[in-house]
Amino acid sequence: MTIEQTISWIFLATAMATQKGPTDFQGISSIADGINHAVPTHKEMQSSISWLIQKGVVQRSGNKYLLTQLGRDEYESISSGSTNLFDVWKKLELKINGLT
Repeated sequence: MTIEQTISWIFLATAMATQKGPTDFQGISSIADGINHAVPTHKEMQSSISWLIQKGVVQRSGNKYLLTQLGRDEYESISSGSTNLFDVWKKLELKINGLT
């Protein structure tokens, strides 16, 4: 996978995993596995989460993570009207590609 695909995968997993509140690496990883049928490596998780924090769409609270207001707005904007999870992932990838 490209860097943009990996970051968008982890962003999507984080958005889904934090719908009811903050979650840890394991919560994000479990959702990511369900999306892509692959468990993200520690390096993929670490670098993607760091990038997402740097861009202001994810924040860390102790050992848990959640979307910022900007992150929620971006996710809602991209996912609205989409019924296919892979379409949302692709839209996120295109958005992230413009930011890298």
